[in-house]
Amino acid sequence: MADDKLKPSVRSDSTKEKPLFLLSAILCFVITSAVVFLAFTIHQLHQIRDVERMLQDKRLRIQKLRSTCRTNDYVRKEKLLQVIDKLPLVDRKYQDLSRGIRKRQTDSFAMLFQDLVHAQEQLLLQRCTPDTVICIKGQKGDIGFLGEKGNSGQVGNRGLPGMNGTDGQDGSPGEKGEKGIMGEKGLVGPRNSNGAKGDPGIRGDKGEPGVTGLKGEPGQIGVNGARGEKGLVGDKGAPGVSGPKGGKGGPGLSGDKGIKGVRGDAGARGSTWNGTSCDCMDKPKYKETHQTIPVHFGDNVTLDCSTSSLPEATVTWSKTDSNGCFANFSKTSGDRIVIDKTHPVDIGTYRCTASNALGSTVKTITISSSDNPDVISCDFETSFCDWSQSKTDDADFSRNKGDLRTPSTDHTPGKGGQGYYVNIDSSSMTAGQKSKLESFFIPSLEKHCLTFWYYVDGASGATLKVKTKACSMDESTLLSLTSSRSGWKQARVDIPVDIHGRQIVFEAERGNSASDVAIDDVYLSNKECPPPDKKPEILNKNQTIVVQKGDQAVLHCNATGSPSPGFTWEKTSTCPGYHRNGQPLVLNNVTMSVAGTYKCIATNSLGRDESDFTLVVNDTETCTFDSPTEDCHWKNLLSGDDIDWIRQAGSTPSSETGPSNDHTLKNGSGHYMYIESSTPANPNDTAVLQYDSLPTGQPFCLHFWYHMFGNSMGSLRVLAKDCSTKSRTTLWEISGDQKDVWKEACLQVQQGGHDFNLQIEAVRGPNYHSDIGLDDVEVKSGQCTCHKRSRLNITCDFELDMCESKGFSTQNTAAYQLKWTRNKGVTPSIDTGPDSDHTTGTGNYIFVETSGGSPGLKGSFLTPDLPAGQEVCLNFWYNLNGADIGSFDVMIKSSVSETSIFHQAGNKGSRWYQAKITIPPQNSVYKVDFQPTRGASFKGDAALDDISITDGPCV
Repeated sequence: MADDKLKPSVRSDSTKEKPLFLLSAILCFVITSAVVFLAFTIHQLHQIRDVERMLQDKRLRIQKLRSTCRTNDYVRKEKLLQVIDKLPLVDRKYQDLSRGIRKRQTDSFAMLFQDLVHAQEQLLLQRCTPDTVICIKGQKGDIGFLGEKGNSGQVGNRGLPGMNGTDGQDGSPGEKGEKGIMGEKGLVGPRNSNGAKGDPGIRGDKGEPGVTGLKGEPGQIGVNGARGEKGLVGDKGAPGVSGPKGGKGGPGLSGDKGIKGVRGDAGARGSTWNGTSCDCMDKPKYKETHQTIPVHFGDNVTLDCSTSSLPEATVTWSKTDSNGCFANFSKTSGDRIVIDKTHPVDIGTYRCTASNALGSTVKTITISSSDNPDVISCDFETSFCDWSQSKTDDADFSRNKGDLRTPSTDHTPGKGGQGYYVNIDSSSMTAGQKSKLESFFIPSLEKHCLTFWYYVDGASGATLKVKTKACSMDESTLLSLTSSRSGWKQARVDIPVDIHGRQIVFEAERGNSASDVAIDDVYLSNKECPPPDKKPEILNKNQTIVVQKGDQAVLHCNATGSPSPGFTWEKTSTCPGYHRNGQPLVLNNVTMSVAGTYKCIATNSLGRDESDFTLVVNDTETCTFDSPTEDCHWKNLLSGDDIDWIRQAGSTPSSETGPSNDHTLKNGSGHYMYIESSTPANPNDTAVLQYDSLPTGQPFCLHFWYHMFGNSMGSLRVLAKDCSTKSRTTLWEISGDQKDVWKEACLQVQQGGHDFNLQIEAVRGPNYHSDIGLDDVEVKSGQCTCHKRSRLNITCDFELDMCESKGFSTQNTAAYQLKWTRNKGVTPSIDTGPDSDHTTGTGNYIFVETSGGSPGLKGSFLTPDLPAGQEVCLNFWYNLNGADIGSFDVMIKSSVSETSIFHQAGNKGSRWYQAKITIPPQNSVYKVDFQPTRGASFKGDAALDDISITDGPCV
């Protein structure tokens, strides 16, 4: 059997249990038969031993008879001698017979198990797939010797009762024995006593006719011999001398009781399976044994080593770096690891091992990053950053600020001494006790420079050491510091190259009495430490920081130098100029107005260094003017214009000018801004709405809706006003009557020079018919995504073709089975369809033929793609002539929706009808779909002609 190709499986449904039941029955029958056969064999072996003993006794008796026979019985004695001489031959036949019996017993027993194996293999091949085997419950083994007490196993489910065994078949009748030879006349025994019962005679060969001997003297009548035991069935010999009929043999002897079997070893503890179905049992497997996950620092990542093996696998984890050094890694079990905000310490290779009772498999997952982890800074203002407490020290560092503590101020510039630092609480420590602060594991393929500020009150022997810790956990001291006396002092030390990487450790040791050790403004760069007395160098130049509106923006200006540099921040583009000392620069609750370019200037006695830091604030601000308390940054100028913008709902007071409703809600409850052109306003008076300052050099998008209706309309402008020069640049302008509709404007804004203000300026026309409305004004950082207006002039009169070259198309699918057809004159069906086209009366049009169809079938005729974000005028002519006209619909169909904009039903007669539909701006590109639906009969042909599509509303 191909056991290595078969896998265990458990089947739960009743159909799949039938082969299991059959195989169990076969096993029970075969094992029962084998036990019976074995018992019978043991019994036969005992009989053979008894016969051997009897044969030996007979030989001794015959030998005695030979020595006591009378000479006058010579002839009979010779015959007896011939019989005795043949005893070795009989003995050999007996030995051959015994060997044959044993061989037949062995062969029969082997054949039984061979048949069993063959039957099982056939059943498996018939019922199972090539990669599956049937899992069956094995037969109970022989009771062995009492073994050591095993572990308590889980309580198994109660097994089904076994089947009753079948009755054994009756044995075949034995062969009829040969007629024995007549025994020789016995010797005359003593009178008045019975002779011992004679042994049965041995079957002899047929004797030669003897010479008629002398008549012997009458002998004494002998007593009948005792009944002999039944002899073994021998090979059929030659006919012997006819003897008297032998007596019936007694029953055979019972076989000896079998030896008690040895108790088997305790089986392995099985797995518990509680499912309603069972998959094939197998060791765990992974589709891929290695996976690489690229990340950016701060990303969340999940490592997945789950497997669906049965029994369920146990997963263990370990982590190494690229050099094989085990990092600090607490997760050791479970099939998934979730890492929040990936950190440089998380980079490396993770190894998971999935194991069950059938074996194990290994998978490796590598987290990689192209980000640079080499520049690390921490001023301890909000947290310990990337520094953690050691698990092998006596006490922890803590974050504190001055007041009654020592030191009373922090070092971080810009905090006025009231910022945070980390220190040890020496009052709770004893002399010699240590506190350690450790970095994460740092790849160290090049030198690093560790710069920090420290405070040590060393009068009592307190010390601060900088150490490195390798993978082996061995620590090396790089720097040892004692009293700083004059307050905060700067220190720096080179971190040597180590191809295996290392951790940095700050170790503070308490002196003989209360002593203070503090650390602040730690910075690790990927460069060697500068030599003493060096002018400042900003290490992280030209950074861009992107935040959301309302966030806190922190600009770090990391610089080296000796003496330590001071820091100044400037924003010269703003009005008025911005100046701030210290670092980092922290801006709270930011808006677009504080975005822009900030310059960091680092200065010491040897010189200065400077760098720009660009702050980008992502924000979108929309003003609908619907609420008087709406937080809009658009304000009327207090001076510099003539009239103000007014918040209004509904129509303006003047007739034949201004909007009737707002653009947002399009009803009387919505509000908008407008200028009132009636008296006291004069021609060319201006009204200016101004937005808060926006930073120079960054892109913004201005998107708004305007209304300019009136026969004496003035103009509307968008301008940018430089905060320094006060000059204004016109970015957009429109003049004259734009009809009684709201129109959209979208423009990209990016100014150089200084920060600037956006202005929307309305100019009054010659008379009061020049009210201008403004609504839904949006200012967004970044590039514009508002839709550009397209010039549209699409026409189709079907005179040449179906206008495929212009982008029109039909759909002939299961959903649209009515086919649009180009035609001239009447349609083939009577009493339905037009008599001629609409264009010339002799030209072409398209129609759907409803003959042969069924009610409810639809047709589809599609326009080219139409642009989003602008109004479109759709103009067409249609004909619905027939007693059983169904319906005619015009749909707007986009990739996400389908909306009806026109519907007609029923017979309209033979004339052509015009339809004009203004399609409002859509959010995405779309098509117009002309869809007729068949009525009850063939008298329902719909026709279409002279389609035109233009931009703007229909007039």
